[in-house]
Amino acid sequence: MAEARRLTQLGAAVEAAVVLPEGPLAVALSGGADSAALLWLCVRSGRTVRAIHVHHGLAASDKMERAATAVAADLDIELNVVRVEIPAGASPEGQARAARYAALDRAHEAGEWVLTAHTSDDQAETVLDHLLRGSGLDGLAGIPALRSPFARPFLGVSRAQTRELATLAGLPWQDDPANDDPAPRRNQIRRRLLPQLEADYNPRLRQALTAMAAHTAADVGHLEALVASVPVLATPAGAEIAAGALVAAPPVLASRLARRLLAAAGTRSAPASAVEAVLDVAAGPQSSRLVSGGLTVRRRGPMVAAERSGEPEAPETRPLSVPGMTAFGAWIFEASVSDAGPVAAPLGAAWMVADAGKVGPLSIEPASLHPALAERLAATGILAPDRPSHPVVVGSNGPVWIPMVRRLAGDGWVDDSTERYLVVRTRVDRKCRKFRR
Repeated sequence: MAEARRLTQLGAAVEAAVVLPEGPLAVALSGGADSAALLWLCVRSGRTVRAIHVHHGLAASDKMERAATAVAADLDIELNVVRVEIPAGASPEGQARAARYAALDRAHEAGEWVLTAHTSDDQAETVLDHLLRGSGLDGLAGIPALRSPFARPFLGVSRAQTRELATLAGLPWQDDPANDDPAPRRNQIRRRLLPQLEADYNPRLRQALTAMAAHTAADVGHLEALVASVPVLATPAGAEIAAGALVAAPPVLASRLARRLLAAAGTRSAPASAVEAVLDVAAGPQSSRLVSGGLTVRRRGPMVAAERSGEPEAPETRPLSVPGMTAFGAWIFEASVSDAGPVAAPLGAAWMVADAGKVGPLSIEPASLHPALAERLAATGILAPDRPSHPVVVGSNGPVWIPMVRRLAGDGWVDDSTERYLVVRTRVDRKCRKFRR
């Protein structure tokens, strides 16, 4: 009886904190407590709802599919299981997330909202992650509550509430073993950093971070409304915007307009250098600027145009000559082997040092063959059009180095047993390079 009363009270409290969007609903049902509780709430509300489960093909995916199937059957809800393949790489969690959202987007029906069960804890972890990455205002707004066709009605509900609700409702949910993996950055924030900050500095840090996200999202929404009236016009080669609008706008709005222009031309998540190029061309110091591979910002009468004349072609895979020199598009790789290691370490992102006796034959491949590395490339500021042709040094067990980004957890790490050292240096041949940053 006490459990029934608690379920009624908790259900009412969660329901009061949730606003479901109008229209038919599809819950992204992972099989965990959060999404199970969300599906339970949708059924309780009497709304038209179904469930979609994405099977990632990972070690625990069969277990989570069984849990999702059991939860949907328990609530007498239709379940659509969608299977995806996750390419191997240095960031499987990021690639899984991208594949999951793409699958949910494909599986949803016209006019249907896809509900994901992100909680206030997920919001706090996301904001803290963005803080650590030095994010701008949009990043500090955290996870958006609505971005069609996705809605996240549980952002005002805690993970503790969803777990208790799913348990009291008797739903056969399961914890995803992937959440116990200490390697992903998100899990480190969840299991170590956030609890430590709460213990040492602010016991209500989660609430503070979610409140900050809500306030920031309101500010971002206001800024977006202010620039929405300025038209960004599509052109056959990209997009254009009135130069006068960029020059007259306050800096915070001008940079937002510049990002809208670049996004319309196909360059999302543009770095500050690209925004600066748009504003420089609008103000007149330069009539044109090369921003990225094939993307040019130029003044065209009263307009500033961002136009793409063609994407840089991704070079074909090449074996790395050891010792020797290897050309890969505009990139030059120089490799040597010696009995003595470098005098100084680390040498920087343009160098790789490996144990010559432990690393096998290496090849240089375009990053387009390794989509799981896209998140790392983006985080380093490499523009989206440049990522497919960016070189990746690959060994027999996968990528070992992204030049100018970082060494990866691949083969051939140097340790006390190393007797011969492979040193690879890379540079860009400026005569061949088709663009500059």
